[in-house]
Amino acid sequence: MSIQKDAYEIIRTIVGDSNITDDPADCIGYRSGPGGYENGTGYDRVMTKLPGAIVMPDTTEQIQQIMKVCARYGVPYVPYSTGFYGPRSHPHVDSALIIDLKRMRGFEIDAKHYYIVVEPGVIYSQIQQICMEHGAYVVVGGGGAQTSAVANLLNDGWSPLSYRIGLPQRRILGLEMVMPDGEILRMGSLSDGEDPFWGEGIGPDLRGILRGYTGLLGCLGICTKMAIKTLPFQPVTPEPQGISPDTSLKLPEKRVKWLNFTMPDLESIQKAHIELGNAEVGGAITKVPLFWRAIAKAEDKEDFWRIWLKETEESVKNFCIVRIMLIGYTSEEQFDYDYRVLSDIMEELGGIERRTKPSDESWFKNADSAGMWLMTGSYVSVDYIMDSYTQAFKQGVSYMELKDRYTPPLMPDFKDLGWFQGCEMGHLGYFEFLMYWDQREDTSGVDQFYVETSKMNIENGYYTSLLSAHQPMMLTGPKYGPNYHEWILKLKEEFDPEWMCHPPVPLAHDEFVRRSPWMKEVCTWDPPEDLPYPERWKDK
Repeated sequence: MSIQKDAYEIIRTIVGDSNITDDPADCIGYRSGPGGYENGTGYDRVMTKLPGAIVMPDTTEQIQQIMKVCARYGVPYVPYSTGFYGPRSHPHVDSALIIDLKRMRGFEIDAKHYYIVVEPGVIYSQIQQICMEHGAYVVVGGGGAQTSAVANLLNDGWSPLSYRIGLPQRRILGLEMVMPDGEILRMGSLSDGEDPFWGEGIGPDLRGILRGYTGLLGCLGICTKMAIKTLPFQPVTPEPQGISPDTSLKLPEKRVKWLNFTMPDLESIQKAHIELGNAEVGGAITKVPLFWRAIAKAEDKEDFWRIWLKETEESVKNFCIVRIMLIGYTSEEQFDYDYRVLSDIMEELGGIERRTKPSDESWFKNADSAGMWLMTGSYVSVDYIMDSYTQAFKQGVSYMELKDRYTPPLMPDFKDLGWFQGCEMGHLGYFEFLMYWDQREDTSGVDQFYVETSKMNIENGYYTSLLSAHQPMMLTGPKYGPNYHEWILKLKEEFDPEWMCHPPVPLAHDEFVRRSPWMKEVCTWDPPEDLPYPERWKDK
């Protein structure tokens, strides 16, 4: 169903005939696809709706006018920019408007003071190229450089490069956003001028409300401009090489290099992360899942399974590799010094250096992430743990044991512990548990496992980052904070009382559990039958 005709015609006069459509073919093109990030789950089937229209503004003023029209005519809307989050990036109610921000491509760089100012249509690969030409770099999210930098920093922003450059919310220096009533809010030093240099400047600092650790998926307004911190880099710009889809960046080996070390056991990997952080060596430190190596080797899906099914629990358990990126930020001499420090630490821990390709396929500028779900069709990271190293590794074991109950439909991984990395020079350990499935099968177990991990974290007193918009808030809210859900709902009622912006987020996962019969057996908490958001958005 298209949006209301009167609202459509007014919005058309705002953006022009060529920048709005309600053609069913165009709307279907924005619907979650058959595969990819979180696609094919029950959440996707139950919650994702076909948009009623697509509009592509190119200025903040146009967005203001569109949001005021939506408020006047009762048209729900969803801010959209590259859409990596699959079903969660799409409408959850009928006849909603997708506000696609791809035409907003403003970009400024201040090379002297190490920051950039971008609009939401600018992707990381564009940013990274320009930054490197000025001797700087930004963190590219683990999902690849094809994503909007603004969307990524509002909702995730993790990467192995977070080891040195810091957590994502700390890299947001200031931003401009249009609130649901059409008013503009500026944060950081942008609130008192045009200089975005100081994130903690005079004026409101609401970055924690906007994203916490993983974000509210645009349910409190639309960010139209963001100032992002960059960091100094070495002076040689990595060169692209290869023929698509087999492409990478050729690294200047005297200044930037990946190094792999075979370690005796998991404990030695954990110690390596801690010792390298203490020595302040490296630009990234990570342990990746073994099946990523199989993906890298495979020519196609069938080849992946031929390679992967040769593995066993024993071979996976004994695959102990730590992957380090060294960067000679100041000079080749600094690079050589760091390499000697790294070698000494690894020798003490029993690490043996392996041959490693002098190229990069993800973390700096490229976008190979589509290959991550090649072998099954669908993929999601079920949680992002940001805690001490000991706690992060401990949680990996718990997730691994729980996953056995849901394999299949989850892909057999022979008890792989997941992905670990260091953040903030070793002061934080990062753990991410990945799961894969074939969306053509019964995916009920995928949805159940997702919620069971939340229950497990609560029972064991573990940290979890996927709160609010990503997990049932009425499950996690009373336990974390505690009662953080009450504050989020108060903020939603204050800024968006009619729930026009991406309804029913942040209660979308609660609504999914309420609607889905197969979720009843794992729903051991006491969710209200009548969730506290306007009746008109409830699918009965």
